[in-house]
Amino acid sequence: MKCSRADALRAYMNGELSEQESRLLERHVEGCLSCQRQMESEEEWELGDLQVPSELPLDFSQKVMHALEHLPVPVPRPDWKKRSVTILKRTTVAVASVAALITFTSMVSPTFASYVNNVIQTIQGVDKGMKQAAENGYAQEINKQMTDQGITLVVKEVVADPMRIAIICDVLDQDGNRISTSIQGDDIRLIFKNKDGVELHGGGGSTIGQRGEYLVLNQEIFSFLPDPTDIPDELFVGVHATSLKGKEGNWLIEFPVDMKKAKAVVSYTDINQQYTTPQGISLKLNRMMTVPSASLLELETDWTKERTEQVEKIMKENGWEVGVPERGKISKAELMQSYFKRIGLAYQIMDENGKVIAGWDDAMYDEVNQIKANTVDLTRRGAEAPNENRITAWNGFAPFADSQKLKVKLHSLYLFEPAAFKAQVPVDTLINEKVTIDSHDNILALTGFSLKTTEQEEKIGDFTYRGMGAIIPFTAKLPDGIVYTSEWKAKDEKGKEYPVSRNEAYGRGKDGRVEVTGTLYIRGLNHQPKTLTLSYEVQQRQYRDLDWEVPINTGS
Repeated sequence: MKCSRADALRAYMNGELSEQESRLLERHVEGCLSCQRQMESEEEWELGDLQVPSELPLDFSQKVMHALEHLPVPVPRPDWKKRSVTILKRTTVAVASVAALITFTSMVSPTFASYVNNVIQTIQGVDKGMKQAAENGYAQEINKQMTDQGITLVVKEVVADPMRIAIICDVLDQDGNRISTSIQGDDIRLIFKNKDGVELHGGGGSTIGQRGEYLVLNQEIFSFLPDPTDIPDELFVGVHATSLKGKEGNWLIEFPVDMKKAKAVVSYTDINQQYTTPQGISLKLNRMMTVPSASLLELETDWTKERTEQVEKIMKENGWEVGVPERGKISKAELMQSYFKRIGLAYQIMDENGKVIAGWDDAMYDEVNQIKANTVDLTRRGAEAPNENRITAWNGFAPFADSQKLKVKLHSLYLFEPAAFKAQVPVDTLINEKVTIDSHDNILALTGFSLKTTEQEEKIGDFTYRGMGAIIPFTAKLPDGIVYTSEWKAKDEKGKEYPVSRNEAYGRGKDGRVEVTGTLYIRGLNHQPKTLTLSYEVQQRQYRDLDWEVPINTGS
C-alpha cells in the first residue's frame, strides 16, 4: 500500500521543498515503513538541474571543517537517512550564496542540530522544559520495535533526567502507516531496572497519551528515586504493552538509557524561608532543585496550633466525629477532614527587573487567575509522617537560567470550608422557563431539564455523558472569594438522593467574582420529578491578604 505522502519524496530529492517542508517529510519518513521501503528500492533518483552559485565565500571550506571537528560522532542510521543527508547537502549548495551562509550557520551549530533532529521538538502537548532538555542534548535515539497482531510498536526516542523520562513511540499498521491508539488502564506498563536486573519501579505513576502523531509515555523518576545519587548511571527501561488498537498481544521493548550526563548537572539552591499566613497556615520554601528539564521548588505547608483549633471547632459544631465508617463508605467527618488538609497556593516568579517569568496556581481551574505559566508536567505532592498535616510539594517549571536573581511572590492561599447552599427547583417550571436561585450569595440560573435514558456514552451539546440521568444547563455567580464548589447532591420530592456531577467552564466577571457555565448531571435519575432540591456541601475560598516575597539566586 502506497503512502499518501510518497509523491513528495521526488520533490524532496529534487530540492523542491522548503526547509520546513523538508524537515516535516524527514520526520514522516522516520516513522513510515512504506516510505522507507520506497527510498530503499529506488535504484536511482534523477535530480533536477541544480542551480549552483557561481561563488562561495573564500573561507567556506575552512568553516565547514572547523564545524565538523566539533560535531559529535553520528549514530549509524538506516540507508535512507544517509541518502537524506546527501540530499540536504546538495540542496544547501543549490541555494543562493547569501542563503547558503545563513543555512550553513544553522546547520553546523551543535545546539541547533540537536534541536531540529529530535522528534520531541515536533510534538504539541510536550512541555517547554522537556523540549529544552532535548535541545540541550539530553534526547537519546532508541529506534527499537516489536510487531504482534499486525501492529508494530516503535520506541523512537527518550528524553530523561533525574526528575522524569519521556518515551516517544509510534504505533504502525502492517503497511507501516502510523495509527492513533487509545490506551486504557494497564495496556502499557513502564518497567525500570538497574544493570543487575533489580526492579526499581514497575507500573503506576505514569501518564500515557496520544500527542499529535505520536504516543508519549511519561514517568516521574523523582517519585521512586528522589535522590539523584540513587539513580544508576545506566537505567534499563521496559515498555510492555498488552493491548494496542483494541487488539490483545504482547509487545515488550527493552533498552538502556544513559543517565550519567543528566545526573552530573543536577544542582541545588538552598532557600530556607518561612512564613505564616493570617489563616494559620505555615509555609516554608526549602530549596530549588534544577535538572535538565525543570527547576523544582520544594515547598512545605503545615497547620499551626491556631489552624488545628479552628478545624476542631468546625468539626465539633457540625457534629462530625471520626468513627468507624460503614463498609465501603466514608464518613462525613473523614470527608471533611480530607478537604481541610488540601491546602492550595498560587505564586509568581519574577526576574530582577520585576518581569513575571513563571507562575504556579493550585486553583482547580487556571482560568480563575490566569497566572500559571512555564510549568512542567509531573510534579510531586505527598504527606510526610509523622505529622499528617504537613505536605511537601515539588512544583516544576521550565529550567531557570544559571546566575539569575529571582523572586517568589505569594499570590493566593486556597482553603476548603463547609458550604450551606440549598435550593428547591420546580421541575415543571424549569422545562418551560429559566429558574434563578439566590442562596447564600450564590446566584444560580437554571435553563432547562432533559433526560438521558440510555446507558451508552453519548455526546449531547458540548459534553459527553455516561449512563442514565438528568441534564440541567446552568450559569452561576459564586459568592465573593469562593472559587470552587464540590460535593453536589440532588434530592427528589420523595427524599431519594442522587449524586451530581458537573461539566463546567470557569472565569471571572467584571466585579471580580468567579462565574461558572456548564451542566449539572444528576446521575441515575430516570424520570421527571415534581421538585429537586439541589445542594453542595463544600466550597473553596481564595485568600489574598498575604505578604511574602522570597529572593532566590540561582546557581549559588
